Amino acid sequence: MLDLLPSPVAPRYAFSTVDEINIDGRRYVYLETRGREHVFFPADGNGPAVRRNSSQISRLLDKGKFEHKPSRNGEPAAETPPHILSLLGPEEKKRIAYREGFVLAFLEKYQAGEIKRTDNAIRTGMNDLRIRAGEFMQEGMPSGMAPTTAVPDACGPRSLRRWVKGYELFGMAALYDNVADRGNHDRRVSEEERLLMYSRVAGYMNDLKKTQTNIIEDVQTAFTTENARRRGEGKTELVCPSRMTIRAAIHQLDPFRVKLTRDGKDAARRAFSPVGQGIDVERPLQRVEMDEQKIDLISLMGDSGLLNFMTGEEKRSLGLDDTKKRWWMTAAIDVRTRCIVGMTLSRTPTAQSGLHTIEMATRDKGIWANALGAEDPWDQGGLIGTLITDCGKQFTGPEFRARAYDLGINVLHTPAAAPWLKPYIERVFRTFSTRLMPRLSGCTFGDIIRRGTSNPEDKAALAVDDLCAVLVRWIVDIYHNTPHEGLNGETPSNCWRRLTEQFGVTPPPSLSRRSLVFGQEIERTLQKDGLTVLGVRYHAEKLAAHFAHGRDMQMPIRWYPEDIGAIWVKVGDEWCPVNAVHNRYRGVSAMQWLVASRELRAHYAREAEVKMSTVARALDFVERQNGEAMRRVSVVQQDWTPERIDREDRLLSVGFTVSDDEDDGDEVVEPDEWGTSLPTAGDSASKVSVAVEKNLETACESFSAEIPSIQFHECQAAPSFDDDGDDDDMWLGDK
Repeated sequence: MLDLLPSPVAPRYAFSTVDEINIDGRRYVYLETRGREHVFFPADGNGPAVRRNSSQISRLLDKGKFEHKPSRNGEPAAETPPHILSLLGPEEKKRIAYREGFVLAFLEKYQAGEIKRTDNAIRTGMNDLRIRAGEFMQEGMPSGMAPTTAVPDACGPRSLRRWVKGYELFGMAALYDNVADRGNHDRRVSEEERLLMYSRVAGYMNDLKKTQTNIIEDVQTAFTTENARRRGEGKTELVCPSRMTIRAAIHQLDPFRVKLTRDGKDAARRAFSPVGQGIDVERPLQRVEMDEQKIDLISLMGDSGLLNFMTGEEKRSLGLDDTKKRWWMTAAIDVRTRCIVGMTLSRTPTAQSGLHTIEMATRDKGIWANALGAEDPWDQGGLIGTLITDCGKQFTGPEFRARAYDLGINVLHTPAAAPWLKPYIERVFRTFSTRLMPRLSGCTFGDIIRRGTSNPEDKAALAVDDLCAVLVRWIVDIYHNTPHEGLNGETPSNCWRRLTEQFGVTPPPSLSRRSLVFGQEIERTLQKDGLTVLGVRYHAEKLAAHFAHGRDMQMPIRWYPEDIGAIWVKVGDEWCPVNAVHNRYRGVSAMQWLVASRELRAHYAREAEVKMSTVARALDFVERQNGEAMRRVSVVQQDWTPERIDREDRLLSVGFTVSDDEDDGDEVVEPDEWGTSLPTAGDSASKVSVAVEKNLETACESFSAEIPSIQFHECQAAPSFDDDGDDDDMWLGDK
């Protein structure tokens, strides 16, 4: 284990006045030591002196903010070569080893008195020096760099004396000769030739994307034309550069400019944008990335059990008719844990699909996971800290940004054509395309090369609810439980549980706040019986007071399709919650109510009104029979626009109302029989007679006195046609 704690006692450092000292990037000169502190003065003479003790200097050294270059033999440190010898290339190291071998051999013999510092003495003992220098070179050089011959070539006496003197003063640094930086190895090309060649080489930086062969041909053609002109004028012809010279000139072009001019700014930005520290997050939902992609599957939009109750127009608007099309998937991923926290399918990505994905990300998605048969929970959810999206119009619109702001989410947009700024969602889409889609019939294989001669449309076999089931189960049971390289082999599911246990997550917004933020904006006219949306009545004391004393009866409403048990109404300057008149609508979604209302209309086609108890049984029937199918398709973005709500309102209001009477005395029809037959006029008449007979028999058995007047099931209060307010008479409505 590494010792991360510093020693309690720091060594006492010593400095010389000729040492080179850099403190936090600035050069200083050592002045003196006063007690335990060393005094340094700026080398440029500007600024006060700096005092540092040995402990402070030790900490600065660890942080890389203190650099000390000691002097050599009293000479200033700046006179030594600035190179780091250990970073030199192999050839330069071989030359240094060659020279050091001769220097060490000479100093050994010189100290033993076997040679003198004269040219004649060195020339006389050169053979012995070569043998001993070879031994030093064999001992000091690594195996891969050792000389191939045991005895090196001889050197000149004057060179050896110069090397020895420099070695005694500066050590190995004096043996560095900088040979690698000398000379000009390029071919001699005149200025005119270079100018003509580069005038054609610049054509490589063009969106025509000429090849290097094309550029070589252009250069050769240019020289041929120029030399023909020069011959006519009696001038010296130019020498055309070789193919290798032209290729070398092409390779010397600025890579960024080449990419920019040939492929465009987006490609150049992707290829050369610098990568800094990267994304640093530590807790779940601190940063979430969201994007949409046209999924790589052509699916057959067939009917599920729920879709049988949809109209043709609704199916077409959702892409649920019998056509083969591709879907858009909007997904959100938690960066820290790599868990997918939301997913929505839609025919076209809109602000509503993005908001629906955010709503899924804030909630427990167990209802979808259970309905689709997932074995693991899909409980990853909570309030998002920062949401990262691209600049798509569905994410940059005022509606999306305002509602995200109302939730307390900070939305950031990456620049256009910069997918690397949200790499995690881009990578998960690629994972979808490479790991999941090839397993499904109807896969488009992403590109025409991989697809080959295969026709995905002929193999499309997945209905929309099947597609939802496959996607959700793959996310929950496979992707979340697969070891992830970005998590050091930990699965996203385990990472989520570990980090939520450590940090926790911010609770999601309440139902009332979700209703306000995700609710649809519509208007309704306030009437005596309150407000009506999709045949459901809403009333409260504030609405009654406003109806009596207010002026404007057009009420702005926020209607939440996930729970139609209550709405928010703007009364004056205040938004107020208003519950449905009947509690049975609480927790009921708009889709459940539409299916139930169509069931009721199919069975009670000739009824003027339906009792609330019948509605309750219809809702229970829909939940029991179609609840799972409804949850399977709820991943698909529903088109709850104000226009559709008005259209459904008009359909529900045609000869169909819900009575406030909770007790229905009609014959109880088994739910399994709903929607299987339509009552005829004869059926209605027989039902009337049966109901009348049953009511009369019950009344006779219950009362010993005179039988009072009875309001039959097929009767309703007669309207008042006079001004005296007497409307107690009863009348029999024609059916």
